[in-house]
Amino acid sequence: MSAFSHGDARLLPLEGKRIGNTNTARIPEEYLQLLLPNANVHYWQNGQVYVLSQHMVLGVYSLWIHDVVADGAQDILPYVPHPLYTLHYMFESGLDVRFPDSEPFRLEEDTCNLFYLEPGVSRLPLEEDLKALSVLINILPEHISALTADFPDLHKRLQQHRSGNQVINKQPFTVTTVNRMLISKILTCRYLRDDAAVFLERCCADLFRIFCRQYNVAMVVPPAENDNYNKVFEYMRTYPHVRCDLRYFSRMFHIPEHEIEAGFLSYFAISIHDCSHMLKMMTAFDLIIQHGQSFGDIAIRVGMETEKMIHAIEAYYNIKVAAQRN
Repeated sequence: MSAFSHGDARLLPLEGKRIGNTNTARIPEEYLQLLLPNANVHYWQNGQVYVLSQHMVLGVYSLWIHDVVADGAQDILPYVPHPLYTLHYMFESGLDVRFPDSEPFRLEEDTCNLFYLEPGVSRLPLEEDLKALSVLINILPEHISALTADFPDLHKRLQQHRSGNQVINKQPFTVTTVNRMLISKILTCRYLRDDAAVFLERCCADLFRIFCRQYNVAMVVPPAENDNYNKVFEYMRTYPHVRCDLRYFSRMFHIPEHEIEAGFLSYFAISIHDCSHMLKMMTAFDLIIQHGQSFGDIAIRVGMETEKMIHAIEAYYNIKVAAQRN
């Protein structure tokens, strides 16, 4: 059998429909805590390589999560059934992927890249004692123009692209604290059915828009103390009811007031006001799904008036709040 035959047991699909799920009785106990309730789940072993693959369709996005462990050196074969763009996040290890008819590409740990991939099989050599986590947000080519229309530099780059496997951003983007939080929300999401679909689709949309801004945002004011911007973010995350007050944040975290807005945007590729709003919406959505508090109490928790909060959540997640409580 050819190493690139579609019948090869080492094939790792990166897109496409897979019929059925792996019975949880066949999945090792240590993986069970990683399972997403709303995902299609496939676990397989080939030689000394173990792969837990989960995926779900979320509007225009297709989310794929691969946990890979290699006890011995071996190749696996990522497979793409049709053309697509994939926003890829790499964690825990770095890997060298070898695409057909193109130069090898290094997937660095804690980085993200947007790839255009054509149908076919690639080769991914795994070293002994390797553990890697791969998170992919896939987008079909027919959707990419609408999703990048607000980002002229990236949109122009994609319009100029013709054919062949390639990475769109020439230098990998580092995963920031904001990216990491969104990825963590995806990996730990335990919502069911429609709740999970709504929440995860918004996470994918936020991650993709952050990537687009990373590609387009110029470094207006270089953050002198990146750690201070991380502290601002963690403060907003811990206290979502707090108003986004630049003067207050400037004094608390020792960042010049004239720099903080542009510096936050340059560092995280999301504005400080949008980030604050995102954290409020995530907190409110979670509390609404739990059914344990009134809308008024939830509004207090996120520092908003009740009616404004309800309208904001409905706009942010494209839902009707009343339906989430039925």
